[in-house]
Amino acid sequence: MKKSLKNIITFVTVILLAAGCAAPQPLPFQLIDSESRVQNGTIFTDTQRIEAMVDGQLYKGFYIFANGVAYSQSFGGWRASPRETVTNYSSNSVRAQLTSDKGQRLKCDFLFEGRKAIGECRTPAGAVFHLIADEK
Repeated sequence: MKKSLKNIITFVTVILLAAGCAAPQPLPFQLIDSESRVQNGTIFTDTQRIEAMVDGQLYKGFYIFANGVAYSQSFGGWRASPRETVTNYSSNSVRAQLTSDKGQRLKCDFLFEGRKAIGECRTPAGAVFHLIADEK
């Protein structure tokens, strides 16, 4: 009986560890134009790639999160000299650049939170698409 329980615990532990190591699933999204036509796309969170099919044309590209470094100085305290503070920051603001095989471009700005995203994509000609991903 003890050996059987030990085997079950080992099996469950291996399954839980394997599940924790699984790659993130792609996130499907929709691009909705001014006439409420819906186009589909996918965000690949594991490689920061993005793809969208717009009017039969496949656009592929990458996205990056806004981040940076902030420097500040403060005076006072027990030291008379200024103290410098360095802060690394990141946000959920994302920019993406997609290109079709024909060289057409699509520029996207959106916010990411968990398995949700919302924002806009634009063509150089000025066409606007609302980007919406809401996976529950």
